[in-house]
Amino acid sequence: MKIDGVINSPICGVIVFGRTFDILHVCLHARPNTVPCLWAFFYSHIQTFFAFIIERLKIWFLLVILALSMILANQVCAEVLTLQHGQRYMNVQKHFDYIEDPKGMYSFDAVSGDQENLSWIENAHSGLNLGYTDSVIWVKGIIENSSLKETVYMFEIAYPVIDDMSVYILRDKSSEKLHMGDKVPFHDRPVKHRNFLIPVRLNAGEKVTLFLRVKTTSSMQIPINVFQEEDMTAKAQTDMLGLSLYCGAMLMMVLYNLFIYFSIKESMYVYYVFYVFFMTLWATSLNGISFQYLWPEATVWNDQVIIFALSGIIFFASMFAARFLDMKQAYPVNYRLFLTLPTVSFVMMMSAYFIPYRAGISFAMIVAVVTILYGSIITLKRLADGFKSAWVFILAWAMVLCGGVVMALSKFALLPRNMVTETAVPIGSVFEVALLSFALAHRLNLEKKQRIEAQNIANIHERHARIAKENELLNERKVRAAREEALAVQKRATETLENKILERRAELNESLNKVRMTHDKIMESLAYARIIQSAMLPESEDFVSLLPRHFIWYAPRDIVGGDFYYIDAIEKGVIVVVADCTGHGVPGAFMTLIANWELKRIVKGEKCYDPGEILVRMNRRIKKTLKQDKDSAFSDDGLDVAVCVFNPGEKNLTYSGARIDLRYIKDKKVHTVKSDKRSIGYIALKGDYGYKVHHVNIEPGMTVYLSTDGITDQLGEKTSQRFGTNRLNEVLTAHSELPLALQCERLKETLMAHRGERDQVDDMTMVAFNTEF
Repeated sequence: MKIDGVINSPICGVIVFGRTFDILHVCLHARPNTVPCLWAFFYSHIQTFFAFIIERLKIWFLLVILALSMILANQVCAEVLTLQHGQRYMNVQKHFDYIEDPKGMYSFDAVSGDQENLSWIENAHSGLNLGYTDSVIWVKGIIENSSLKETVYMFEIAYPVIDDMSVYILRDKSSEKLHMGDKVPFHDRPVKHRNFLIPVRLNAGEKVTLFLRVKTTSSMQIPINVFQEEDMTAKAQTDMLGLSLYCGAMLMMVLYNLFIYFSIKESMYVYYVFYVFFMTLWATSLNGISFQYLWPEATVWNDQVIIFALSGIIFFASMFAARFLDMKQAYPVNYRLFLTLPTVSFVMMMSAYFIPYRAGISFAMIVAVVTILYGSIITLKRLADGFKSAWVFILAWAMVLCGGVVMALSKFALLPRNMVTETAVPIGSVFEVALLSFALAHRLNLEKKQRIEAQNIANIHERHARIAKENELLNERKVRAAREEALAVQKRATETLENKILERRAELNESLNKVRMTHDKIMESLAYARIIQSAMLPESEDFVSLLPRHFIWYAPRDIVGGDFYYIDAIEKGVIVVVADCTGHGVPGAFMTLIANWELKRIVKGEKCYDPGEILVRMNRRIKKTLKQDKDSAFSDDGLDVAVCVFNPGEKNLTYSGARIDLRYIKDKKVHTVKSDKRSIGYIALKGDYGYKVHHVNIEPGMTVYLSTDGITDQLGEKTSQRFGTNRLNEVLTAHSELPLALQCERLKETLMAHRGERDQVDDMTMVAFNTEF
């Protein structure tokens, strides 16, 4: 027992450990009555074994705990974690205490304040593993920097599937909070890494307290490691080496067996290829690689994909086993019974997105173990029947069975979390995949050998038949004559086929010429459409006369585009509009004509200069023009618009936006005025929606920017990441003191370097002007 963080006496340790064994013994006997029938089936086979082991080994564990308690008596639960410059990567879990919050009621102030009523539990292992629990776990550790200079340390939580984790760094006079977890988009992490990295900056001799609040539906495992910031790259390379080798090995097996499938068209290779694929997907999802590179924003799917991948593994592995062992022919009854397992796994795979994670992963693990055990029994029977390839097959199953059981015991906190338990399944799967490939090759060789033997027998019969024919000269002449006649027929058929091929080629050439002519006409029409669309846009002289210091970047993705811009002089200033219509190419161009026409009617015809009112009227007109205000509407199109009215005399700028923000640079810093998150048009948007009007006080030297989302949405060639708002703001800030023309060139160069050889994904438009005349 622990009171105020101190072990009270050796005898108390013995009593507590003894009661722990009694509680575990009771739970093993009570579990089948409180869980579903499938759990009951699983536990009914192991409870007797565990009860026997517990009763026999309890006295030995009590003696060990007695000795350890006497050694550890009167020691403080967790030592202060003292770090120094040059500290290498190490596990520091034993320096952290934890406390369980069953109802999630504790706040950070309660946990970090008066702790006399909190029973912190010392963690004496290299990793904190509590299995599956609904409780919130608080973890606390005191960290001290013993070096003589400021140092940044990286604390790594090496378990990528934690749902929600709040980090509190408590200093003498301040505190800092970080929020992370796989329920948070990957790009919101303070450090972009597959594991959770917590940067802690410590001054020389500074001491801080680190608190973690962890809530997850997966297994409650919180392994904590620490290393210095400069070691992060080397560690990441080391981690990725093993993962790359594993993924490379699995990909090689996929490609190799896929090639064999296309060569021989054997269905079992399809099952095998998909099994290896789902095994790789499962492993990369568990270690966080998939979340980092494939779906960094899909937080819900990141959890459920583990259930999906594991169910896919069970389905394709069981179907492969049934086909490889030829169960349908050898054991028809067992085959029909065995098919229930892939059926259940297929249903789980199709509904993986909707199954609660805790229930889904537990049930999937049980189905996986049952499938492996059942498959092993059938394989042993086939081996006893003389099926030669079964010995390699059962060895492969044993590899993945061992890895799966070790990992499952780790997730249920029956085994500690370490490198062996975390890599058991990947290592077992690599060996299994290699052995199964060997088994497939072995079976293929056997079938090839059987075909060769059959061919040899056929050759012998053919030779005998030829000898008999040679003894019959008359028959041989008839055969030769018939053969010559067949050759003549074949020649005539070949000539006829060649003539038909020539005719068909001529027809194809004629069709190709028609297609080329049609293409040329389409391109000519599009070129003329671009001329028409360009004529709709304001002339450069209009911008020069109204806004002398400006730049315009207009880059449609196709020949014609869905973006347009507008400028005009009004009574007390200048109105500038930038819009992004639905779609690209011709559909987008038609939308620009409609939107531009309605905009000019509102501004020039109706003399409406209020940005918010302009958007309201455009919304009504667009919806009416596209008949979106009727129940029979079939067009769900619209546009994003930003309207800016610049009044130099009153030094004021009014702005209203529909999903297009306004940026301006003041004091060498980018400021953003957020737009309304409602577009113009679309069926779902009501016609009476009111847009907010923003007022910005103008100072000399300010630069205003309006741009469509084609710039920020452009994907990069190397990383496939968006250019992003933050990157755009950085470029504008870095070149804010340059003339506007040079600013435009620098922005284009930066975006083109990011894009590389990748295609442009959207129309790009940016209008910028300076408030100083």
